[in-house]
Amino acid sequence: MFARFLVVLCALAPMAYFQTSECRAQNQEKKAKVEKLFDSFLRRGDFPLKFKVSVYRTSKTGLGPYIGSIVASNSMITIADRKEPALVLKANLTGLPPGAHAFHIHQNPDCGPKEKDGVMVPGLAAGAHLFAAYDTGGIEPVTLICKSHLGNLPNLTVNPDGTSTEEIIVPRLALADLVNRSIMVHESQDDTSAREACGMFK
Repeated sequence: MFARFLVVLCALAPMAYFQTSECRAQNQEKKAKVEKLFDSFLRRGDFPLKFKVSVYRTSKTGLGPYIGSIVASNSMITIADRKEPALVLKANLTGLPPGAHAFHIHQNPDCGPKEKDGVMVPGLAAGAHLFAAYDTGGIEPVTLICKSHLGNLPNLTVNPDGTSTEEIIVPRLALADLVNRSIMVHESQDDTSAREACGMFK
């Protein structure tokens, strides 16, 4: 009896494995379709969807004090004789030094510090600017550094009282490009200046 049970079990095991593999493949296919649909949805400029991103000062030990928010939404803009979607970023920030500040979308949804050359650097966990590098792919891929890239936003202007309520419109980007990314405000208009404030879009 036990021997028969083992024979049946051995016969059913491969079937269960293949069914499980087939189910996994179907689930992955469904997930890919949902992600593609979600991405398309977040690229529509005619859909009134808004997200509020909380912004915090960066520090060597983690997130610093809350300094306000940036509301992100899609919109339609007219370029020459055509309409196309664009990303709109509306700042509501306080406690920043007056003047122009470099303003970027960074690769990672992490505003924390990261070690570089033995020193903890505030905001470094956000990674590089979005789309700053391009991998050519192929057998021997080459990474090209782009001098002009979509993650590099127009400078954010801070008023003499340390507030910014500026609205920035960014062609060729959409809410979909912010998913699992961060928005960074630098210390000055120099793109390489310290990472002063950051918000995560998860």
